[in-house]
Order: sequence, then C-alpha cells, then structure tokens
Amino acid sequence: MRDLVKIERAELVSKFDDQVRPKLAALAENNPTATHIVVFQNLDMWSSQFGKVSAVAVGPGCTVESLEVAAKSHLGDLPSQRQYAVSYYVVERSADNAANR
Repeated sequence: MRDLVKIERAELVSKFDDQVRPKLAALAENNPTATHIVVFQNLDMWSSQFGKVSAVAVGPGCTVESLEVAAKSHLGDLPSQRQYAVSYYVVERSADNAANR
C-alpha cells in the first residue's frame, strides 16, 4: 500500500489547470458521501503521460470507498498510462450541508 500525502485545498487546486478547478468543487458537491478527493498521477518517467493527474471522489457509495482502497488502486490499463494515488484532500462540509445529506 502506498503512503498518501495529505494536502490542503490550495495544493489540490494548484495541481490542475484553470479549466479543471471548478470541476474539483463539483466533484465533492455531486458526491454528498465523499469524504476525500484523491489525486492520482502518472509516475512513469519514460511515459508520454508522465505527470498527468486525475482526481477521484472517495467515500461510502463512491466507486472508491476508502483511502485504503485508493492507495492500492491505479487508473488506466496500460502500464505506461497508469496513474497511482499520491495524495488526498479531506472534503470539508459545513454543518448545514451535513444535515442535508
């Protein structure tokens, strides 16, 4: 299992292009049971996809249900295109939002 690095919101947002940043907020909002957003990244230095990042909502009812599962997972089928979990952000919910879930 990989050790994932906990990151703050500013660092999460900085990993993505301007066009993607609004979608990060929607990722948590559209998944009311999401507890984390996990960043997956291609770590293969010899791949043309090196450095490519994706974000996945994690929590009960999501495709990935826990940080432990995310840490053992990868995105992509081809070895040169695989992205591995590298960091996570804890989704912050206000008391009002939590009551409406």
